[in-house]
Amino acid sequence: MKKLILVMALFVTVFMNGLTAEAFPKGQQAVVGQTYFITGRNVWIRDEPNTNIAPVAAYRFGEPVRLLEVKGNWARVKMVNGWERYAHIDYVGTQEVLLSKMKASTECMMELDRIYDDVERLMESMYPNGPDAKAPTPAERKTSCAKLTDRLNAMRKLLEGTVMPGEVRNEIRSLTNKVETLIGFLNEWEHGGEAKYTPYFLEKFMPEYDRIGELYR
Repeated sequence: MKKLILVMALFVTVFMNGLTAEAFPKGQQAVVGQTYFITGRNVWIRDEPNTNIAPVAAYRFGEPVRLLEVKGNWARVKMVNGWERYAHIDYVGTQEVLLSKMKASTECMMELDRIYDDVERLMESMYPNGPDAKAPTPAERKTSCAKLTDRLNAMRKLLEGTVMPGEVRNEIRSLTNKVETLIGFLNEWEHGGEAKYTPYFLEKFMPEYDRIGELYR
């Protein structure tokens, strides 16, 4: 599923969007080995420090990265999934800059991102890859779904307690409900959930996730 998302991302025409390139406060320099953050809304990451190289993914605003090397205008970073890739240095910055660019809705969206990531990991675990890999048992899967639902309900409380325009709150509510639907499909995986997951993900969830994330993350 994530490979499919990356392929879809290649058709996006915007290279980077949403934030100006001011990743470090005046007078500060990047320090190799330090943890920084992605400070653009959707920042392409690449295998090589070259815009002629096709991106492998778009990294989200607020994601932590460890700076491994600086090559001209490019930062080689280690991401939370263990990947080591290149991002433009203008969009790898300090927590100070990250906080200055956060919107009222950013914290809610970032938490929803983390929950969604774990939903996708659980879905992918249903298709074990490797001779020793095993899919979770139905009981294990249902326990994971219950924990995801608890996190989603906690995120809803955060959303309702955050001051933001009503239309923004309503859009994030709608997206939260769609994440809940995906969890429901996982919970009922062997009773029709598997057949429903991917069509819903592609047709209903992903277009809204991309649109709302770009606006409110």
